[in-house]
Amino acid sequence: MEKELTRIETFRSNLIVTNNARKGILEWSTDEHAFFKMQESFAIYMEKRPVNSHGNTSLSLYFDNEMNRILSDKLNGKVAVMECVLQNDGFLATGFHVRGEKTRVRTNRRLAVNLKFVTARNNGAGLPIQLHTKIRELPIAEERSEYVKKRITSWEGYLKIQERNADIADITTEFSKIMLNEDFSRMTLIGTTLNGNEWNKIKGLSVALKGYQYDIGDVLKVDRSKKTIEIDLRPKIRDMARRNQLNPKTKEAVFSNFATLSQIRRLRKGFEDLQNGLAANANLEKILFEDRPAIRITNKTEKLKFHNQLNEFQQEAVTGAMSAKDLYVIQGPPGTGKTTVISEICQQNAKAGLRTLVASQSNLAVDNALSRLLSNKDIRILRFGRTESIEEEGKKFIEENVGQYWKDQTLSALQRELNSHPVKKEQLSSEITTLEQQIDSLQTQLVLLKEKITQKENAKIEHTSIMEEIKGLKRSLILLKKEQEELEKTKTTLEKTLQGLQMEITKMEEFIHANPSGEQLKEKLKLLEAELEIIKNQLYYQQIMQEVSEAEKLVNDTRQKFKMRQLKIDSFKQFLTEIPSTRKFEQLKSLIKHYEFTPLSMLEKQIEELDKLIEKIQSFEDWEELNNRLQSAIVYIESIFKKNNISLQNVGSSGVFFDSSYSVKEIHQFIDIMKRMLTSGEIDLEKLKVYWEGLNVRKKFVWKQGTILNNSKSDSTKRFQTIKLELEEQLKRAIIQAERDIYELKNNGTANSEKLNVLMEKSKNIKIKLGDVENIQSPQKLEEELQQKEFLFNDLKKTEETLKQYINRLELKKNEERVSSDQLESYKETLLETEIEGKRINSEGLEQERKLKAIDELLRQNLEEERELVVVEIEKLSEKKLSLTREKERLPITQELQNEWFSLLSEANDHDLDEIRKLYVRHANVIGTTCVASARKEFMDNYPVFDVVIIDEVSKATPPELLLPMLKGKKIILVGDHHQLPPLVGEDTLDETLKVILEESDSFEEKDELKKLLKESLFERLFKNLPKSNKTMLAIQYRMHESIMETITPFYAEENYRLQCGLVDSDTVRDHLLDSHYVKRSDHLIWMDIPNERSYFEEKVKDGKSRFNQGELNTIRDVLMDLDKATESAKSEGRMGLDERKSIGVISFYGEQVKRIDRLIQQETNFKNLTFRTGTVDKFQGMEMDVIILSMVRNNKDNNADIGFANDYRRLNVALSRARELLVLVGSTEMFTQRAKRKDAREMYSGLLEVVKNKDGLKDIKGNVIGVLENA
Repeated sequence: MEKELTRIETFRSNLIVTNNARKGILEWSTDEHAFFKMQESFAIYMEKRPVNSHGNTSLSLYFDNEMNRILSDKLNGKVAVMECVLQNDGFLATGFHVRGEKTRVRTNRRLAVNLKFVTARNNGAGLPIQLHTKIRELPIAEERSEYVKKRITSWEGYLKIQERNADIADITTEFSKIMLNEDFSRMTLIGTTLNGNEWNKIKGLSVALKGYQYDIGDVLKVDRSKKTIEIDLRPKIRDMARRNQLNPKTKEAVFSNFATLSQIRRLRKGFEDLQNGLAANANLEKILFEDRPAIRITNKTEKLKFHNQLNEFQQEAVTGAMSAKDLYVIQGPPGTGKTTVISEICQQNAKAGLRTLVASQSNLAVDNALSRLLSNKDIRILRFGRTESIEEEGKKFIEENVGQYWKDQTLSALQRELNSHPVKKEQLSSEITTLEQQIDSLQTQLVLLKEKITQKENAKIEHTSIMEEIKGLKRSLILLKKEQEELEKTKTTLEKTLQGLQMEITKMEEFIHANPSGEQLKEKLKLLEAELEIIKNQLYYQQIMQEVSEAEKLVNDTRQKFKMRQLKIDSFKQFLTEIPSTRKFEQLKSLIKHYEFTPLSMLEKQIEELDKLIEKIQSFEDWEELNNRLQSAIVYIESIFKKNNISLQNVGSSGVFFDSSYSVKEIHQFIDIMKRMLTSGEIDLEKLKVYWEGLNVRKKFVWKQGTILNNSKSDSTKRFQTIKLELEEQLKRAIIQAERDIYELKNNGTANSEKLNVLMEKSKNIKIKLGDVENIQSPQKLEEELQQKEFLFNDLKKTEETLKQYINRLELKKNEERVSSDQLESYKETLLETEIEGKRINSEGLEQERKLKAIDELLRQNLEEERELVVVEIEKLSEKKLSLTREKERLPITQELQNEWFSLLSEANDHDLDEIRKLYVRHANVIGTTCVASARKEFMDNYPVFDVVIIDEVSKATPPELLLPMLKGKKIILVGDHHQLPPLVGEDTLDETLKVILEESDSFEEKDELKKLLKESLFERLFKNLPKSNKTMLAIQYRMHESIMETITPFYAEENYRLQCGLVDSDTVRDHLLDSHYVKRSDHLIWMDIPNERSYFEEKVKDGKSRFNQGELNTIRDVLMDLDKATESAKSEGRMGLDERKSIGVISFYGEQVKRIDRLIQQETNFKNLTFRTGTVDKFQGMEMDVIILSMVRNNKDNNADIGFANDYRRLNVALSRARELLVLVGSTEMFTQRAKRKDAREMYSGLLEVVKNKDGLKDIKGNVIGVLENA
């Protein structure tokens, strides 16, 4: 940081101090002038604050307590902070105070400057424009902090997952004894004394034994009934157990969650550091949170010399990573050489003098990445972390071992040098002689080059001359070609014209010979004209007779209509006379029907309404009878009241609600019910009061109806009279209309009769003309004959006209033919002459171009550059010769020093090794640790910032875990694969755990945040949204056989590259060497199709969620036994070494199935030729084996069947990509391709099945290939 500040320009600025600021300064100095003269200039970190109430820019100036030595001593190491307002002519200090020595001074939101303050009045210092511009570009720190705080809340979900069961108090138990397994990897505590609920709480907790400083491992499983606890031991504890050093003095164990809580605290600290602007790359917060990451684009691509053998995609990744300024993302599908790429980037960084941090979620991934760097002497690796957690490959690089490691490596190199001492002098002499020979050869080459350069100068002059001559020939050839083209065009035109004339003459002559003469044609036309006239007259006669028939019909129709109208008038007049005497409505309706009169719609409606009214009036008798019955009932009840001394005045309202309207039937029913009550026995007077009230209500309603009916009778009489009057009026209008119709018919009849007479006269005249009209054909036949005759007539007429034209034009065309033929011959001769001339020019031009080509070849030789290269090479070789000569002269001294250095190193004591260690650690340039360990205080203090941070297996870490190393990197390189599974939380993936929390959450805001986390991972978002220059996919895989690779290629189809196999001959390189009943030598991809039958159905664990499939377990046992025999056969036949074992991974989507597989392998069988590793698919991510057997478990016939975990394409991708040589799937094809609930899952497994079928890999449980017999 000190070096950085010395590079920053020092600015001189005016400073005005307010009384409030002066008050703070006076606590440390006599006045502001003395204070700011304390140092020549001050190292300041300037932070922009929100504008004040007056709209001015506010600043906080932090005085660096490390760089400002004099001020720091004055303030006792504390940090001075001066509050200022930015003005046009400098700074206005509004406050001054001192904070503690640990106050953070340097952040990425503060501007680092050297400032020389001028406090004298009217000093003219002002404020430099460059400084003003830099301040204007500063972000407002408080706003950026709030932005990060708001955005990072969406990551709280990750910490909530870890906090769910983290806050657990320590649990202590006694035990009776300990038991270790065969390989000392696990310990079982026997006879423990835990309480009921404590058994469930300790799963996954760290375990410590009283008397040991560190925890010994984590709880793997518990057996409450047997009172046993199984512990997965740390590597260091395993070694102690093997050496019989694990002998606890007291039989007491403590279970705690310290490791998890400590990790959560580190993760939260990462959140705070990002929020406070402490990231090494100021752009990190934008990279993490903006949808389109804002990164600095570089147009410059570095040209690199690679240390490893890289394919084109790996080279692209390394080049892109080295050229990027902020961030580079590498998508690495399974087996594509991510570790090789990381190794190459580290070596390139070391070569460039950069310090690199290699981090990952797991220790294994870190050590794998570092293991590729062992051979490079320029790289100084340091491995940071808990020793017991680090793999063997990484242990030599931990701080306590690097001194010894460096000593051993250096001694080994010195020993090689010492061994070469006896022959070193001869080697150097030989090399010097070789160099002298090379220099002599180059000197001879230099003389030859000088001669060639002289020839080249002469050739330039000749080149110009030949070029001019070729240009002249080309111009002549162009003109000649143009002339030739014109001649060819004219010749073609003449040939076409001549050909057209000849065709036309031939056509005319053929036409004249083929047709009759002009006189014969005239005679034929005359006869046809006469025939046409007769046919036309016959047609005209037929037409007239048709019109006569139609006219006669029209006259008859008119007479008939006239009679009908007259009868109608008479009928309606008679109806009019009868209406006044009609007294009854029904009689009136009968008359309307009898006289067939249709009233208009208004009258029709009046008649319908009167019908309804009369029907209503007819019900009057019913209401009258009902009224009498009601009156009798009321009188009867009142007599009962009288007998019982009940006054009617005391019978008030009962509170019962009565209807407002009733039908006759309803009132009768009410009286009947009351009557039954009165005759049934003892009378209930209270009920009777209600009935009496009800009878009176109904009586009022009946009287009301009677009044309405009386009014209706009066109304019906009026309506009847109105209808009669309207009917008379309508009849009169109908009679008038009918009389008008008669008048019109009479006029039409007269006109039609006159027309008929005219037509009859015409038919008479035409009949005289034709004579016999009895045998005239039908109009249709006459029309056809007329058409034929007219066509023939027109055709003959046309022929006559054409004949006249052809006879007149024939001689003219023959003259034109003779002229065109002569012209054509003339053009052919000229064209031949131009062709001959063109060939001559072309031949001469080719000769000149041959000469020019030879000269060009000479001129293209960069002889001057070649001469310079030779000169440079002579100088290099001369320098090398001089260097070797000096080395030869100094050889005795060098060898003496090497012997002394070897002796000193060989005798190095612990103090010497400690000094070497310190020097090595200080200059380490590749440091490896886990993401979480990078936030440990010790690491933070020693390595606050890295030039480059590389994070491997990004997909397996949560964003808070990734943030910790990212905070340290000026440049960040992420390596991962978002098409594989997200991080594991216990037995479930992060996504699955988030879904559970989402279901349990009651907070809307929290649910919204969790949904965002589930949508896409940080790595996936960055890879999708970054520009092409800042990302790449490694598209060539080297792990698996090509057939196995084809099962995962669809998962990477959306990328710009298609996944390819990098194995030149995968059949040979990935030959599993096995040939058995189930597996043939050519098989690399097999699906054992389990029947969709009850005996092969899945089962669920009692009181649990996990599942297992016994049918699949039986099939797996058969396959493993078969593979064991096949391996033994391969050994006996010499294909495999006698001590060699085939590595088998048996995996499943379900933990319960894995437990049963373990039991099958460890207890039920004994395989001598196989080594095993088992686990769930999720826990197998990152591993690979020769052979993988996948137990798919799910198989049922439920209507709502689903395949659970196996729906996730990422889980399937991991499962399919673990095998190198052979992949065996054991599961029901029907269940996964047809019965799975989700369409995308069915399509995914159907695609997989198709790949398997194409490789003849689909087999039944007996090992027979399905489809072979059908195809045969």
